[in-house]
Amino acid sequence: MPIVSVTTWPSKNDEQCRELVEELTATVHRVTGAPLDKITVYIQEVPQNRWAEGGVLGSNPEYARLSRSAGS
Repeated sequence: MPIVSVTTWPSKNDEQCRELVEELTATVHRVTGAPLDKITVYIQEVPQNRWAEGGVLGSNPEYARLSRSAGS
C-alpha cells in the first residue's frame, strides 16, 4: 500500500493537482506493480507565510533571491 505525500505551496489550479495525482499514481503502479486502488497520493498545501528556505519566508517579496543566497 504505497502512500505518496507531496508538500507544496497552495495551488489555484485543480487541473494541475489532478494531473499530478494521476501521474504519480501511474508511476508508482508502473515501478512497484502495486494495484491502483492501493496507491494513495495526497497533496499538503502549506501557505507561503508558513514555509521558509534558508530562513526566508516564502511570503517575503525577495524570497527567490534571498533564499538562494542564504548561507553562501
